[in-house]
Amino acid sequence: MASITRTRALTALTAGGLLLLPLAACSGGTGGSVPDLAASSDFVSSDAARSMEDSAPGGSAETPGAEKSIIQTGDIRLSVKDPTAAADEAARVAAKFGGSVESMSVSGTGDRSTANLTLRVPADELDAAFAALGEIGTVESENRSAVDVTAEHADLDARVGALETSVERLQGLMANAASTTELLEAESMLSQRQQELDGLKAQLQALEGQVAESTITVSLTSPSTLPGGGPANFWEGLLAGFSSLGAAGSGALVLLGVLLPWLVVGGIIALVVVLIVRRARRRGRARRAAQASPEQAAPGRAAPRQAEPGQPASGSSSDA
Repeated sequence: MASITRTRALTALTAGGLLLLPLAACSGGTGGSVPDLAASSDFVSSDAARSMEDSAPGGSAETPGAEKSIIQTGDIRLSVKDPTAAADEAARVAAKFGGSVESMSVSGTGDRSTANLTLRVPADELDAAFAALGEIGTVESENRSAVDVTAEHADLDARVGALETSVERLQGLMANAASTTELLEAESMLSQRQQELDGLKAQLQALEGQVAESTITVSLTSPSTLPGGGPANFWEGLLAGFSSLGAAGSGALVLLGVLLPWLVVGGIIALVVVLIVRRARRRGRARRAAQASPEQAAPGRAAPRQAEPGQPASGSSSDA
């Protein structure tokens, strides 16, 4: 009975010693510096935190049924009688659907003007806005596009969350810093993390703004009096004629610049050919002259004597 009691006592003492060892190790490690804590799991980088959240259930990874982030844009070209007045009407259409005019440019006056606008409307009102803009004039062209940025949005959201957690922990560490060195190190790390967090928040905010509001580019022009399009009146036709003259002159200069090197090369080749032909002709004449000289100096044939002034030629008297 006594041996059983001693055995139980030894077992209890051994268990108590094993429990005290981890506590002693923890108490000895509380005086670590900030870099040691930063290297621990409490101060993981944003990329590591992002991968942890993506792999965890309900993390930032795209899950089936999650709301998609779509950036929608479009452009529409309208033919209107008065582009200036139509531009004001297009601005009112944007305001009607809770949007705004991002930019507007108008050139010319009256029916000879053109206008270009960039409108921002809520994404869920894009179809209605296009329908309302189509009623302003005659639709000549219309294009729409959509870009899925769900993965990019989820990635930025996860990185922002991880950095916010890291910033909160660093702020808590600064509040409990035991020395000036720890405080300075924590402050330096906090400044770096805060800078990264502000940049990511700005990117996330810009992306969410593009998703929430769609961009519509509107081009307004007056109709042309010609069937195939062109100037709308006499003065525009006259200006177009002068412009065509200038374009023709510019085109001629460009053509001359392209042909000039070839003309120089062709001239050099032609000059070489002419020199070769002339030299060949001279050699031919010299050769014929050399062949004719021995025939004239052959024996038995006297060269004709030149008649002196006042005397008839030798051959003419005998013939007479």
